Order: sequence, then C-alpha cells, then structure tokens
Amino acid sequence: MEYKLTNEQLSNSFKSIMREYSELVSAERSYDYYDYEKPGYVDANVVNYYDDEEDWENDDWVFQVQYEKGDWGHGLELPILRYGEYMESGRFMTIKSLFGDYFDPLLKEWFNSTYPVETPIKTVTKEQD
Repeated sequence: MEYKLTNEQLSNSFKSIMREYSELVSAERSYDYYDYEKPGYVDANVVNYYDDEEDWENDDWVFQVQYEKGDWGHGLELPILRYGEYMESGRFMTIKSLFGDYFDPLLKEWFNSTYPVETPIKTVTKEQD
C-alpha cells in the first residue's frame, strides 16, 4: 500500500509531535574556555533553549541558536540551530528517524514559527561541529 502526504500534512504532523518542545525557556550564553585539543581558547555567543531552570544550571540545552560568527560553525550559514547530541536518544531519536531526510528542514520551519528568532534559521546541525 502506498501513502502520499502533502507538505501541509507533513508539517502539521511534525508540529503536533514537537508540541512538547514548544515552551522551552531561552537564555543567552557566552562560552569562553580553553580547548586543549586545538590548543587555544574557544569563544562563542549563543541562545540556549532549556526544559527548565535545572537544565539551565547544568547547561543541558535542548536547542541552541548561534547568530554570530564564533569558534563554532565554520563553513555553515548563520544562524545555526543545533540540537543536543543527548537528544538523539529516546523520543527525539524516534522523531528524527520517523521523518528521515525531512527532519532538518521540518525542524528549521517549526523552530522559526515557534520561537521568536532575530533572523530565520538557515542551518540545522547536531551539537557543535
């Protein structure tokens, strides 16, 4: 049996599934630390999105948006939306698997329509690149 979905149906399904991530708390963060692998200092300014205040204290962000050039995201078009690597386990991994190659564009569209962004997201990626 073959099923066909319209773009609107696919987008609406994605929005419905992502509802639990629609009310995250945002906080601006500035990272400045020494990276022994480079070696050198890493500097990046981002906006992190957290489930709750405890996540903020532990810096367990769900999504992260980078608007400005920094030491992360070289070669990627800004702004960049990242999702945490730990998100690839459990329910989030199921969502990603379910939508396959459509996941990144759907996530970008959903995020742009769900959260007030300074400039629409251009790139979606996992964790820091």
